[in-house]
Amino acid sequence: MPRTKGSKNKSSDLSIDERIAAVNSEIESLQKQVKAKKDELKKLKSKKEENDLKKIAEAIQASGKSVDEIIGLISDGQSEN
Repeated sequence: MPRTKGSKNKSSDLSIDERIAAVNSEIESLQKQVKAKKDELKKLKSKKEENDLKKIAEAIQASGKSVDEIIGLISDGQSEN
């Protein structure tokens, strides 16, 4: 006597069109999550750049040198490489 497959066929309760719709819905949801994470990453990178620039400005001010002097030092260091 053949046995029923039981819980293995649960997905067959849904039509193919319903399963396609469910997968499409899941994809859209995941795409929204990815977009949100990319926006979050963009904001974090911007904040990091802002913090880095603030540290540079504080270091220049603490050095007692002018911005032009610092630029000169950086330019001299690059020409040596």
